[in-house]
Amino acid sequence: MNLLAYHTTGLALKILSAFSRARVNLHNCENLPAGGTIFVINHFTRFETLLLPYHISKLLDKPVWSLAAAEFFNGLLGKYLDQVGAVSVADPERDKLIIRSLVGESGAWIIFPEGSMVKNRKVIDRGDFTIIDETGRHAPHTGAAALALKAEILRQRWLMLKEIRPDENDPQLASFDISPTTAMTNSVNIVPVNLTYYPLRSAGDLLQRFSNLLEEKVSKRLLEEILVEGSMLLEGVDIDIRFGRPVAVEPFVRKICGRRIPELVENNSTRDAIRKMTNGLLTSIYNQTTVNLDHIIASLLYKTRGAEFTETDLRRRAFMAATSVRWEAIYFRHRGLLDSQIDLLLEKAGGRVCELMDFAREKGLLRDLKSGKLIFTDAEGVCDGHAFHRIRVENPFRVMANTVEPLKPLQELLTRLTRLPGWYLRWLTAKRILKIMFRNYFHDRKALAETETAELCPSACGRPYLLNKFRPRVGIVLVHDWLAPPLSLKPLADFLGKQGFLVLVPRLPGHGTAPADLKERSYEKWQTAVDEAYAYATLRCTEVVVCGIGNSFALAFSLAVRGHNLAALIALFPALSGPVSEPAGGDDDAKDFVKDSGKDAADNADSLRLPLFTCQHAYADFPAASRREVKKMLTAAVKNLEKIKTPLLLCHDQSLDKSAQQLLQKYLARISSPEKELLLLPAAAPAALTHKNNHGAQALVDFIKRNTRF
Repeated sequence: MNLLAYHTTGLALKILSAFSRARVNLHNCENLPAGGTIFVINHFTRFETLLLPYHISKLLDKPVWSLAAAEFFNGLLGKYLDQVGAVSVADPERDKLIIRSLVGESGAWIIFPEGSMVKNRKVIDRGDFTIIDETGRHAPHTGAAALALKAEILRQRWLMLKEIRPDENDPQLASFDISPTTAMTNSVNIVPVNLTYYPLRSAGDLLQRFSNLLEEKVSKRLLEEILVEGSMLLEGVDIDIRFGRPVAVEPFVRKICGRRIPELVENNSTRDAIRKMTNGLLTSIYNQTTVNLDHIIASLLYKTRGAEFTETDLRRRAFMAATSVRWEAIYFRHRGLLDSQIDLLLEKAGGRVCELMDFAREKGLLRDLKSGKLIFTDAEGVCDGHAFHRIRVENPFRVMANTVEPLKPLQELLTRLTRLPGWYLRWLTAKRILKIMFRNYFHDRKALAETETAELCPSACGRPYLLNKFRPRVGIVLVHDWLAPPLSLKPLADFLGKQGFLVLVPRLPGHGTAPADLKERSYEKWQTAVDEAYAYATLRCTEVVVCGIGNSFALAFSLAVRGHNLAALIALFPALSGPVSEPAGGDDDAKDFVKDSGKDAADNADSLRLPLFTCQHAYADFPAASRREVKKMLTAAVKNLEKIKTPLLLCHDQSLDKSAQQLLQKYLARISSPEKELLLLPAAAPAALTHKNNHGAQALVDFIKRNTRF
């Protein structure tokens, strides 16, 4: 190996990384062992032969060698590969070099057990590992396991002979240039490594035009690689490199040889060990696939191939799969599946599912029917020859689905989801959303109990509050105010529940636990909690009304701004002034709207602590970062008032001074709703709405009934 050329390649990759939008994520780096190691890796792209040695050598702090196809060792490319530590699979000295470096030099090697780039990711056939590529069908290569086994046999042979014949050269060891003076390493290990790419898309316009210029000058195979792999580097892709647990080869040798001196012989025992090792390594490689949304939706589409389905049902199936706890503890999920997946149910044009569905239409795989339903069609066929080299461009959905085919529990889950009737799928989805809401709350409580010394709020105070869940016609989502727990809305929720409405009070993250829990909570997380509650209500009810209290009116307004079909919108005592400071930027109206009233933050916090909030926390010590999040939330709401077209009821305190009432009227005028109403009430507290001398709660009921088919 020419170290100068090797390090020059590393520098070139650093420069490429600066211009590339690809994001390399390394996982489980602690699994890298000492001693001689073979890294066995799935092979999907051409640039892996440079990318992997670079990253693994950085982790090990030593050069990494690799095997490459003989076809590349011609001309200048061949000389370059020789210099950077690549060895041709056709090199007659290949085995000797690999084994000698593993035994005596703690060498690190990269070997692709699939034998070549598997562009279609088809590695399972009738339940067995079978590679289906341009040459047809063939079994995965066992060379990595065979080389590791030979190296470990020689290592243990050296150790035993060192004790009984320390000065004698052994012919088997000598044939690999291993002498009694050779420094011996630890046990030889094999590390299974998985690479997963997300998203897999066709090239952009620039690469497409470039490939058109080259169409008559280079092979179609090279053109395909420029289009697909160029897109990955230039247009952005997540590359998850996941290292599995090292497989020590020593136990296999001991099982074969027992206490006798190991011999380099080929028999049934060694063949069985190699086969068992290879199957175990392949299982580990493919089980480490980083599952992403593309995998889930592509698999669902193939499982419903040829049958009509609705986009709503597809979204619900994808949501159920993405949030399932059945496999999340067994398999690995892309970071895009780690947060809330509620957007799968609620997203509008331009979201993750919309983009993928449009991509399927572009490829001619998905058709819209006159009935409003969809149908996915893809003729099954052998993907070899020219089709093999075009599949990543012409049918990436097949590639996406093939990638997770080895994950049996995931396949079983997706199959069950495709067989569920629509009504049952709807019920299960609502149940899952509610379970997630409660699970998130108790997860936060548990995490705080382990790290915080402060006393937590009572459990009932902070958990979501639900009434009449058995599908009334109209559902109401009540959003509690900043620094107030869900239980603060119990009197109002109970009153509305007695009127026959489904009522859900979600918990905004960071609330109902301890003040410190607000420190890292963004208002986007609060919005997600409201979106989850709204999605639950839409699954249970025909019409949904959303009501935001205090600062949280902004979260309710956001649903209407984004075009969701709310039956009505209610803002109770919206924050004309509150515990926020003047925004650093934005229009003057927005600044007026959220301008600090001059009260101390502690006073504002005290005004929100209702009698039902029995916790002893003094919210005067809430994190300043949380106040900044409220400011951003209110500013965003004010800028989008014109987009609200939902019937609106705005209730506030009748003791507002004249300037505050004028400001309220000003903002009400900016709202585009054809029906909007301002109601001034005797007291500015949600709990007071249900008092006998306060007509506020009944006014809410009358407004809701006027705007719904209750």
